[in-house]
Amino acid sequence: MSATTETFAVMDEAAGIRKALEASARFHQCRDRQQMLAEVLEQLRGLTAAQAGSLYMVEGDQLRFVAVQNDVLDTSEIARHLLGQVLPISEKSLAGFVAMTGQIMNIPDIGSLSDGAPFRINRDFDVRTGYRVRSILAIPLKCPDGNCIGVLELFNRQDGSGQAKPFPKDLSAAAQSLATTAAVMLHNAGLQMKLREAYISTIFRLSTIAEYRDADTGNHVQRVSRTSELVAQSMGMDDGNVNLIKCASPMHDVGKVAIPDAILLKPGHLTAHQRKVMERHTIAGSEIFANPEDSVIAMARDIALYHHERWDGQGYPNEFMGESIPLPGRIVGLADVFDAVVSRRCYKEACSLDMALGILDEDSGKHFDPEVVKAFLAVLDRVLETSYPNLKTA
Repeated sequence: MSATTETFAVMDEAAGIRKALEASARFHQCRDRQQMLAEVLEQLRGLTAAQAGSLYMVEGDQLRFVAVQNDVLDTSEIARHLLGQVLPISEKSLAGFVAMTGQIMNIPDIGSLSDGAPFRINRDFDVRTGYRVRSILAIPLKCPDGNCIGVLELFNRQDGSGQAKPFPKDLSAAAQSLATTAAVMLHNAGLQMKLREAYISTIFRLSTIAEYRDADTGNHVQRVSRTSELVAQSMGMDDGNVNLIKCASPMHDVGKVAIPDAILLKPGHLTAHQRKVMERHTIAGSEIFANPEDSVIAMARDIALYHHERWDGQGYPNEFMGESIPLPGRIVGLADVFDAVVSRRCYKEACSLDMALGILDEDSGKHFDPEVVKAFLAVLDRVLETSYPNLKTA
């Protein structure tokens, strides 16, 4: 939908409300916060016939620039240079002033602004791009409790003649309703993101319970998680499953809480009986996550159970082989072994990168799924950069 195709001046209120309801429904269809930000800007531009617009979100005492659209300019370069920048909530900018006061600001022609205006308008964007802003409508995105969570700036209302016209003096009920709906949904999306971050943080913290019993393992769970995420991406898994692996993989060894210290921390080789006890950490982990109530815990259960199975069927606990081993288990299994090989343990010293790669090559098609090995090697540089910056080659 292009904002220039709308004629706000002749849009009756009933049609506007209907359009606002349709736009609100589109908000609910957004897959993520970034898509919702773009949709909010697009829909409010359409409802007000704005040629361009910018969206800022409140972060503490600052505004962060999060979205930009323009019907006559290529915004890719603009986005690359400006998105993510912050400005203070103050009279030093129009958006900052609107966030500070909670007022809607309607400027018919910025050329006619007096020097006594209570805010400043930065003309650098116009000079840099050649785009001339004439009319501006700046709307605070306020939740029903009055809390301002963002500011929407709309530029150059179009009436079909191609000329920039002033926005109507009063914001229509439809536009006001849509702005409030957008504020509520963006606020809720932000809360959900914070809850998700807290959930993931809790997962990582709980996942280190077993690791704290062995000081040598350090940040093992974080490294395995990051490597598993990169390999899953390399294998073309969709974003949802990549995120599940990222969140669930730290819990792969949580079953070690059931293993006695005399076995878990024993230097040197384990006896046959001790090895059988150690191998039970996979079953213990799956039992901890029995009857999962969400997809993360369900994947954590499968990863805990299957990450020590082998491609050739010689693994444990079920001696599954080939593709009968769930792919997340195969991915985390490789990430886990790689980290174990290149890290110091109570029973061994760390190996070099060359030695670790030699093990992967030798065991491809035996211990490891060859496709997982191939995917790992494709992202090896990123794995090393993010998790093993000091790993020696030899």
